[in-house]
Parts: sequence; C-alpha cells; structure tokens
Amino acid sequence: MESRINAALLKAFPWLPQSCLKHQTKFAFKFGHKTLTIDGANVSRSQARADILIFKDKTPLAVLELKRPGLELLPEDGEQGLSYARMLHPRPPLVVVSNGTDQVILETHSGAEWQPQTHSERALGKLMAAAGAIAASDLDHAVEVLLGPGSAVWVDAIRAVTETVLSDMAGDWDEFDRPFVEGFLIPRQATAAVLHEVRRPKRITILEGAALAGKSSVLREVAISQKDADDIAVLFVEADSHGDTGIVETITSILADELGWNVSTDDTRAWLVRMSHKAGHALVLAIDGIGTPRNAVRKDIEELSGNRFGSQLRMILGVDDTVTHRLTMNETGRKATNIGRRASQVKLGLLDHREFGLAVDLLLDLRIGLMNGAKSAAEYRVPWVLRSLVSEIVEDPKHADETLMAGLPPLMGPDLLHKARARFGEHHGIRQGYQALAEAILKDEEEGGRQVATALQSLEAFIVRRRTLLKFMSSGELEQLIEKGFAKHSINDDNESIVVARIPELLASEIALQLADELKERMHDPDEATTWLIGRCGRIALGDVIGVQALFDCAALGGSISLNFIEHMLNTKPRVDKLKPGMKLAMSHPDAGRINLTIQGNGKITVEIRGKREVVDFEEFDEGDLYADMESWLILAHLAGYPFILQSSDGSIIGRADQALLMEVGTAPMALRRPVQDIDMNSVQMHDMKGHGSIVCHAAGIIEPITFSLYKFLSSEQEEAEEWIDDAIERKSLPLLVRIDIALLAIMNRESTAAAHWAEAVRRTKVLTAIKEFPQLH
Repeated sequence: MESRINAALLKAFPWLPQSCLKHQTKFAFKFGHKTLTIDGANVSRSQARADILIFKDKTPLAVLELKRPGLELLPEDGEQGLSYARMLHPRPPLVVVSNGTDQVILETHSGAEWQPQTHSERALGKLMAAAGAIAASDLDHAVEVLLGPGSAVWVDAIRAVTETVLSDMAGDWDEFDRPFVEGFLIPRQATAAVLHEVRRPKRITILEGAALAGKSSVLREVAISQKDADDIAVLFVEADSHGDTGIVETITSILADELGWNVSTDDTRAWLVRMSHKAGHALVLAIDGIGTPRNAVRKDIEELSGNRFGSQLRMILGVDDTVTHRLTMNETGRKATNIGRRASQVKLGLLDHREFGLAVDLLLDLRIGLMNGAKSAAEYRVPWVLRSLVSEIVEDPKHADETLMAGLPPLMGPDLLHKARARFGEHHGIRQGYQALAEAILKDEEEGGRQVATALQSLEAFIVRRRTLLKFMSSGELEQLIEKGFAKHSINDDNESIVVARIPELLASEIALQLADELKERMHDPDEATTWLIGRCGRIALGDVIGVQALFDCAALGGSISLNFIEHMLNTKPRVDKLKPGMKLAMSHPDAGRINLTIQGNGKITVEIRGKREVVDFEEFDEGDLYADMESWLILAHLAGYPFILQSSDGSIIGRADQALLMEVGTAPMALRRPVQDIDMNSVQMHDMKGHGSIVCHAAGIIEPITFSLYKFLSSEQEEAEEWIDDAIERKSLPLLVRIDIALLAIMNRESTAAAHWAEAVRRTKVLTAIKEFPQLH
C-alpha cells in the first residue's frame, strides 16, 4: 500500500517536492455529536478501495481514494472522497481518485475536476482559500453520501449512535427508571436465538416475554455483541422515547440528534429503501418498548418489512407477550397479520441454569457471592430481583473496601416481598391494579367451584378467573393492566378464561397485606384464625412467604399474635401418606402438562395425559410418598428466622419463641420447601433414611427456609446458640442435626471470621459426634 500511495502522489503532484508531502491512513472527523474514525489500512473488500489523508507540510492537501489496479474509476468514488473532505476541519482542497493508471483530481469546494492554468504553489494557495467557502447544502449532501449505500461510514455512524442510546439508558444500580447498569449484562440464550433468526435472514424477529423479563437487555446484548460484525449493523431504537410517533419518525429524530443529519421523515424512508437493497452490511433495527401497537408503529413495521424494502433491512421487536398476539393476529384472532406472516418469535423467560451460572460469575466480579443452595431458589432467576439485591450492596459504603466480599443469602423468603414493595412503591397505578387482582384471587379461591386445571395453576402462579376479576375492576382497567404487560389473558386446560399476574412478587405482597387486615380481626379466636390462614395460604402460589408476611403486617397494623395461635400452627404438623386404592390425584408437569392419576385396587394405576390413558403397575409409584399439611410448618420455618419473644398479658417476658420454633420445625422428616415448577430448581439430592425420613443432602446447600433460619440464628448468637445446640442433640433427631450441620458448614465458608472458627469447633466437637450415632448418610 505504501508503494502504491507514493506512486499515486508522484503522478498527481509531480511539481511538488515529495519531501513536503505526507500521508496518514487513519483520520477522524466530527459527525454531529460523534467522532468517526476512518482506517484506510483496512481496504474495503466490497468497494476495493482505501481512504488516505494527504498533507502538504502540516496542512491537509487532499483525500486520496486509492482503488485496486484495473478497477474503473466511478463517480461515486469521487463523491465519497468529496464527502470526507467536506467533513474535515480544516478541509483539504483536493480529492484524488486513482487506480495507479488513471486518476481524477477534484476541487472540494465545487466538486468539479481541478484544471489549474499553472501547476504551481500559487494556484494551490488559491485553491486552499476557496476550500473554506462551502455551503450548508454541500455539507448536507456530504452527510447523505457518507450515510449512503456506497459508503462504509454509515455502519460506524449507526454503531456510534447505538452506543450513545445505550449509554443514555444506563444508570446506577438504584436508578430503576434506567433499564441498564454500565458494565453489567447477563448473557442470555435468547440473544443467540434472535441473531440466528436475523441471519436466516428473517425480516422480523419478535422477542417476547413478561414485563421486566429482560427484553431490553437482550436487545442491548445483540447490539454490543455485533459491534464488530462484518455482515450487520445494529441501530437501537426506543419506540416509546419520542412520544406518539412511528418508527421511521423516531429514526429520523435519532439521526438528527446524534449525527446532525437535517433530514425529513421522507428522506429517512428513502435512505432506508436504498440501504435495504445494497450488498454489504444489513441494517438491523433493534426496536425496544413496543407496547400496545399504535397505528403509526404497526403501519411502519408493516411498511419496513414490505416489498418496497429489501432483505438488507431487518427488525427485532422487543414485545411484552401480552402484545404479541395483537401484532401478529387480526381482531378476530383467526388470521395472521402481515407482521405475523413475516415474523418469527423468540421467547424470553426467567434465567435458566446456564444463564444463572453466568450471572453468578458477573456478581463475583463485583465481589458478591451467592451462598450454596441459591441455585435452587426461583427468586434468583428474576433479573430485576438480582439488580435490586445488588444495588443495596454496591451502594453500601463498606463495599468500597476491596478487601471485603459481600454474600447473598441462599433464599429470600419475606425479603422478596420487601424488595417488591421498595421497587414498585411509587408506581401507584400498578399497585392499584394489583390490589384489585389480590382481592379477586382471594375471592376466587374462597368461593370454590374452580376446575382442576385452575386449582393446579393457582399453586404455581397467580391466576384468577376473568369473570371473578371483573367484579373488582372494569374491563377497561383490566385491558390497561394487560397493555402495560403486568397481566396476561389466557385460556387454560379446562377452557376457563383466566388472567395471569406477571409480577408475582408484587402480587404476593398485596395479598399479604389483605390477609393481614382480615387476620387482625380474626385473632380473637386463635384456633379459627390459624385454620383460616393455613387454608388460604395452602392454595395459592408463594403461600408460605405470604403467610409469614401477613403475620408481620398484622403486627404492624396493631394486631397481636397469641401463643395459642403459634401452638395451633405447631400442632398442624406435616404428614406423610402412601398411595392407596381409590385415590384420585391431579398434578402439573412442566413438559407433560396436567396428569390425572387413579389408584386402582388391582395393583394398577391409570395415568391420563392429554386425553391418552395408560395403565401401569403400582410398583412404579410405590417408592414415592405424599406430603400433606405442610403449609403451617413452612410459615413457621420462615418466622423462626426472626428473633421474637413471648410476653404475658401483664407485660412480663416469658422467653424467646423463635428458638423453640427452630427446635421443633427442624425435626421435619421431609424436605420442608415448596415445589418449584422448573425441574432443574426442583430436583434436589436427598437421603432416604429408614426410620428418620427423607433428608436433604449436604451438597444441595441451604434450600429449606428452616435451615436458613437456623443459619441466621447460629451465625449471630453464638453464646446462646451453643447451649441451644446441646438441647438439640438431646432431641436425637437426625433431620434436625443434619440441618444444623448444613447451617454450620455455611458459616464456616465465611473463612477467617470469628463465627467461622466457632462453627468449625462446635461442628467438630458436638454435632458430628452426635450424627455418628445414627446410620451414615454417605
């Protein structure tokens, strides 16, 4: 390249001393608010030319468009060089286009071929003076050329714009009105799926998911991961950031704001048409924040994916799954729209096992670790929950000490609801809608008459029959909630019209508040209040967390919790049943859906899945147990993690109640946790110990609320805890001892702390000795 440049300069300026000419293959110019760099050493494969800036002494003299030998000199080659020259300051007065044999020298100020009467320094001086007088229209034309399909500059310009848009959307950890945190991005599987569809190529790819599922972050990952791609350039577009406008008008505003390109919407549309039919990089519009499709948005998406535009223009639409159907189907729901026929869909859910592992690695980079067992906690698969937890840590002054590392608990319990209240406390419209949803869900469950599918779904998610919900809110209010992505309409397996809440943590908080208010009135009869609370919580999602939060809220409302109430809850113990002839059961499986079981008296079980029946031998199920009446002890398991005392009616202190709960609930002969729909999180290593029950393996970590409560007690109150451990050993309960051992191991992982040393000593001298008196787990 060096030799070719020198040869071109000798031919273009034979009358100038070569010692006064210099060149650089990399130069930059201002493009609106952006500074774009041109690297002439990277010869364009598609255009077969290099861009070089020539200096006479220290003054810019010319832009050299150097083409490969044998290639014809075309008018657009000169246009590109002129556009570079007109954007540079100071402006070089000449543009030289050369292929080594032929060459053209153009005047920057006029665009005409330079034909001086004499080749002299004086003629060159006049030319340099004229180069400064360039009209604004020439600059507009220069920008248009540089953003045109014949130029490679538009790719860098679009990427620079995207970088600014993403930067503007990033904030500190506690700025929840900004969707991103600079330097933190959890890689998602959906990103690869979206890019696969884009490169098929698919004109429209719809990325759908619940509100706050992380759709914006996936679009951000698409843009960042493709910043150096040699086939696509991504323009990130916030559809809801420019008022009630269409997509093309929004892009026009972006180009004007960031690149200083003073064009109309029609100019932008014409530019997109030209770009979409040219070889080279494809332009991918990553459009975020598409709510209920406005006519302008829907019209632009249909137009941009239509026949007028070529396949080099593609779109990724970030859409709440409540909106997808409205985009892709007509009003009757029986026919696909133009968008529906042209689009493929990628679903985004909670963090899966791999994504959670990547999130853990990112948190470790921030000196934040998760305790063993956290991988089985569903709440840590929700991106906004993770951000909320991390924000509290990084904002703490102690986190500035780089010798310290913070830890997140293995599960959250009631703290999950506290985070939801903090996150949505100022969103009064959403809370009002969720208050109505909470009332309707409780009323729906109370009235009964629900089909099996609805009852089963209620254990996994917050759903309500639509006809019940409309007693508590108008159809317009419901539609508004759905349009914002906070609720979703569906038809379940029993053909019932239901509404699903999309932010379960917030709804659980609202249900707890409503239960607390009624619980306060019922506390005059503790036995009846206990039966009522257990029944309500046992038939709804997150019932154990809601139950304990309702107790806290009841106390905050001025209510009291009597000893009789606690005793009645303790007496409602979990029980183990075996499958017996005549039983009919229904269960939900994440892959198979609803499963009906009928236990026959002839050693057979009838299994019905999706209308198909099969009879299997009873022995295939004989090893399994049925657990019942677990809700009461699950609520107490959470409650035991908070120190509280018993007080007599005359005000005297009777003693600590939480320690007694830990001792009793810790003896539960089964895994005391709610099942999780996700198989990966629900599957836990267990030891089936005859005569002692089913015991969680140490390798699983802390996955039970009662073990977490034991951990909190043992790690903070060593003096009282050692005497309490002596009493626990006297109970001769293997499940209790194993739970204590798992908690002590977690404390020991805190390395050189005083609590860790204490835990190691107590475990070695007391707990392990006591466990050895039982059959060994391994």
